[in-house]
Amino acid sequence: MMRIIFIMSNSNPRVFIVQENEDANTVLNGTLWLKGLDSFKFTNGNDCLEKIKELEGKVDAVIIGGSLTSDIYLMLIVNIKKINDNIKVLVIAVEDSDKTRILGYGADAFSVKPMTPENVAERVLMLLSREAIKGNR
Repeated sequence: MMRIIFIMSNSNPRVFIVQENEDANTVLNGTLWLKGLDSFKFTNGNDCLEKIKELEGKVDAVIIGGSLTSDIYLMLIVNIKKINDNIKVLVIAVEDSDKTRILGYGADAFSVKPMTPENVAERVLMLLSREAIKGNR
């Protein structure tokens, strides 16, 4: 089991979850909290973007998942990266047909359902640890 300790700042990494299924949001939110992350749940991209702007882009990662259409994925990714290009974006899709397109628009990682909350949390921690390692070089 991978364990990462964040020494970069005094606060826990901030992760946003954007998907339409509120129950899945709650389960993933609790899993991320147990891993030591501060997570926020959203059921639509507009609310997520507003909160990122309110926090002046101080968000470490965004998880985008659910049955959102690929155009919504793409615009949300582009708008997140416009606010802060350092925000890591993990997209969890229903199928992998749009993988190349989604990664081309700036997503940092791509996964296909089914995934467990534990798998998602580990993917996010891996993305954040890569950034921390880069910063220490």
